[in-house]
Amino acid sequence: MGVPEARDVATRVAERLSATRGTPVSVDSVRRLPAGASRATYAATLVDGEGTPEAIIIRAVPAAQDDGGLGAEAEVLRAAADAGVPVPAILDAGLGEDSVLGFPYLAMNFIGGESIPRRILRDDTYAAARGRFVEQCGGILARVHQIDAAATPGLEELVDPVDALRALFPREFDAMPAGLLLATQWLAANPPPASPGSGVVHGDFRLGNLLVDADGVAAVLDWELVHIGDPVEDLGWLCAKAWRFGGSTPVAGMGERAALLDAYAEVAGWRPAEEALRWWELYATVKWGLICAFQANRHLDGIERSVELAAIGRRSAEQEFDALLDLGIVSPEVVPDPLSVETSGPDEEPHGSPSSLELLEALGGFLRSDAVTSEMSPQVKFHTRVAGNVVDVVRRQVLLGPTHAAESAQRLAALGVTDQRALCDALRSGELDGTDEKVRAAIAADVRARLVVANPKYFAVPHP
Repeated sequence: MGVPEARDVATRVAERLSATRGTPVSVDSVRRLPAGASRATYAATLVDGEGTPEAIIIRAVPAAQDDGGLGAEAEVLRAAADAGVPVPAILDAGLGEDSVLGFPYLAMNFIGGESIPRRILRDDTYAAARGRFVEQCGGILARVHQIDAAATPGLEELVDPVDALRALFPREFDAMPAGLLLATQWLAANPPPASPGSGVVHGDFRLGNLLVDADGVAAVLDWELVHIGDPVEDLGWLCAKAWRFGGSTPVAGMGERAALLDAYAEVAGWRPAEEALRWWELYATVKWGLICAFQANRHLDGIERSVELAAIGRRSAEQEFDALLDLGIVSPEVVPDPLSVETSGPDEEPHGSPSSLELLEALGGFLRSDAVTSEMSPQVKFHTRVAGNVVDVVRRQVLLGPTHAAESAQRLAALGVTDQRALCDALRSGELDGTDEKVRAAIAADVRARLVVANPKYFAVPHP
């Protein structure tokens, strides 16, 4: 099922609210938000019978076979509010056959604030909020973990974290690249110190899922991955490098681990060990790498055709590199973008001029400038920029792919395997030892090759 027009979504929800409230509700304005790679999200301003405007957010899962997890999300949002967690209020929940959209959705009240990470990290408006962010998040997460689990009976319990990754992403887990496989094997062999007990875990507590205003965190959003598990998982996810957005400090680019743990302890009554926090940070890196592949597969399988989802697949190279950094196999470095170096691509006879690289360069330039117009919706502008980045990935692969393939084949042959899948099979079976320096060096070289093509700027991103 495709994603419906925003006006139609808002109109149907307004009609539903009219019936449940017993007073007319009409649509004043509506737009689809650019955020959200797995769910459609809309912002609508509705007007009641007295002309009073009310802004709401509608989250929908058009392709869901069941309720898409929105039922559990609705339960936990209500329980989170009772626990003192800042969350939107549920106005309507269409989860069964009576859904007015024909698929599951939640309508929630609108809370003002910014969710775009780079604005939160850089704009002067949020300077004070950045100063108190770490302390606030520590307290909020402690309250999340104090949510009454009995009020959310539908939540799945995560018992063994690595087994949970296999269960959540079976296809992606079996096909994970070697860098993530090394990290997964290390995680399984080195379990973290135990926490006092399990509890409700948000599962995706990070910049991008938090609304921030001038005073600080205004709301916690996107509870679709909520489950029962080790509470330190949320702390590790918040500290994962993927969610620092270039910041130089570990807690969402805005603070230190010790400050987060101290703030958490003040409300929770116990302080997680930093060793446990770092274990969950590496776990978050592996999990996000699997999610990148999962999102790309949704595009490749035709569930939701999207250039954004396709592009996310190549971001797994960033997670491989981060995992190798955590394991001490590689070090941060500065790598020039191959596109900035004057060089020629492979021989393109008999196709003539312009070369494929020159054509791709022209296309990328068009997508970054001429194709973007003021009349475009934010969603289309965002996807146009993503498309420009995809063109650059393809340009680098055209330029470097043949050399990378030959060098990788030579390295793998020296280890006695034929390709990447055979390498991972040998690591799983024990035929190859993931602690062997030759094996690690070959894996690191392949990860570097993948990252040079996907995003060479990422090599130099701070990794505190």
